[in-house]
Amino acid sequence: MKKSLLVICLAAGIYACGGGATEVETKPISNNDESKNGQIGGEAPKAEASTSAAPAAAPVAEAAAPAGKDGKALIAASDCLACHKEKEKQVGPAYADVAKKYENNDKNVKMLAEKVIAGGQGNWGEIPMAPHPNVSQEDAEAMVKYILSIK
Repeated sequence: MKKSLLVICLAAGIYACGGGATEVETKPISNNDESKNGQIGGEAPKAEASTSAAPAAAPVAEAAAPAGKDGKALIAASDCLACHKEKEKQVGPAYADVAKKYENNDKNVKMLAEKVIAGGQGNWGEIPMAPHPNVSQEDAEAMVKYILSIK
């Protein structure tokens, strides 16, 4: 039974990652384009100077916006949700369980981002996590920061 489940999960992982000899575009998941508005990544739109009283409120709104890339949007645009859910175990662990296991610090963010890119096995059981070599380190770290923020 375990072997059948392992074979099915491996096949699903290979299918989700493209696993064939097809051409793969090597753009990062965010498809970051500095001409875009900065929702998923890149620089935030630059505020223009104005003489009216309204700009006084603009810095407050900018300070409330998260810095960097949107990890939740990157996850939604990837194949992560084929194996993971936010609050419950699926093929892989729930993101909330990952957040409970790992402290949200730079060392863990970097280590887990490298696991997203390289894949891994053994930390959550026998089922391996497929590698995601087309995900940039920056995107993987944004995804991990989002995951570790889930409580």
